[in-house]
Amino acid sequence: MTSQLNTQSASFQQPVARVAPRSGGFSATRLALQLYGRVSPRKAGRLVNRMAFRPSRLPLPIRYEYLLDSADSYTQLQSGARTIPVYSWGQGPAILGVHGWAGAAIQFGAWVNPLVEAGYRVVLYDAPAHGRAQGDSTDLFEMAEVTARVAASVGRVHGVLAHSIGSITIARAIADGLQADYVAMLAPPLSLRAVMDNLGRQLGLSRDVLAVHLELMEERFGKSVWEQLDLEVLSRSLTQRGLIVIDDDDTSISPDESDKVYNNWETAKVLRTRGLGHHRLLWSPMVVATVLRDLGRPANTV
Repeated sequence: MTSQLNTQSASFQQPVARVAPRSGGFSATRLALQLYGRVSPRKAGRLVNRMAFRPSRLPLPIRYEYLLDSADSYTQLQSGARTIPVYSWGQGPAILGVHGWAGAAIQFGAWVNPLVEAGYRVVLYDAPAHGRAQGDSTDLFEMAEVTARVAASVGRVHGVLAHSIGSITIARAIADGLQADYVAMLAPPLSLRAVMDNLGRQLGLSRDVLAVHLELMEERFGKSVWEQLDLEVLSRSLTQRGLIVIDDDDTSISPDESDKVYNNWETAKVLRTRGLGHHRLLWSPMVVATVLRDLGRPANTV
């Protein structure tokens, strides 16, 4: 590890997207799965497995959605039979945004103008079954493949912004050959297995029900799925300059998980914040400014 940035406390109230609180629907689903699990752990586990590949879409309205309709460039890629929208703004070295599970390109809306003004080209996309992309289901391997294809379509990627599970996505894509000079990870989880364990806790699943879901994951992707999507392992081979942003009040991804990723990434710095939680990291002026300072201006700009 090269260095640690000064800890700063910050709390900003300007929302990029309205994040819906846990609703009665979530509570009802949780209770139904618990009851179903008592009757048939096997069937409940299969149901959880199907649900695990179907991300929810961001709730509307979304503050920065107008940016998508005024992008300097709009293209489409195909992932199987599904269309993937790709947006870009500005000219210069490309900065690629990689959103997390149930996220969308527009979550990086607060970064567009600052990066363009600094001399960069901002490239954002919606992964399959997210945002404006087609599809109802996806997985992290497909998301990593799509990330690599988007990167290839714009030429060399100078920097990457990744949020939450998007951090696993970009690390997997880099391990598979994607090249980038700089990577900023906002609230990275430790691994897919840790994410699944957290899902089990959130839904109150019994060990038997969760075990069925994990078994089906291995049947689908092979027993190496956990190692292939383990950021604690993948971070050891990252050689890019990097920054990990960890908020002490994040209740979605434990700060301890992000700390372990930082400890394994030799060329990364860390920025610790307080009061931003899991999503406000995405539009915190202080986080944006810190990444911009870390990136520096492109060599061909004044």
